[in-house]
Amino acid sequence: MKAMYIILVSFCLLCIKVNASDFKSRVTGKWEVGITVLADAGLNFILDIREKDKAIIFDIQSVDEVDIKEMRFTEKNGKLSANLYIGEFVKLVIWEEKGVMKGSFQMSSFGELPLTLKKIEK
Repeated sequence: MKAMYIILVSFCLLCIKVNASDFKSRVTGKWEVGITVLADAGLNFILDIREKDKAIIFDIQSVDEVDIKEMRFTEKNGKLSANLYIGEFVKLVIWEEKGVMKGSFQMSSFGELPLTLKKIEK
């Protein structure tokens, strides 16, 4: 019985590890990101996510002269998050929900702003 328990726990841990690395492979790449509530204003930017030295890092390119290079995401509970300063402190959060990548900016002046993410094909 004890051996069966150990095998079952090992299998579950293996599945969790495979699922986490699968998320990393799906989130890496270039994404066109828009702020949902400000879609009419055309406030879009490019988010380039990649893996470097076993960490997930990103660059942001924007039309508003915001150019952020090699920021690091932290991963917790299936979500990627990073703290940025773009005129004020902002928390960027990205997650996957039902096969769709979603995100949000959490700002002190506006609260939480939902993001749309659309992967840019090569």
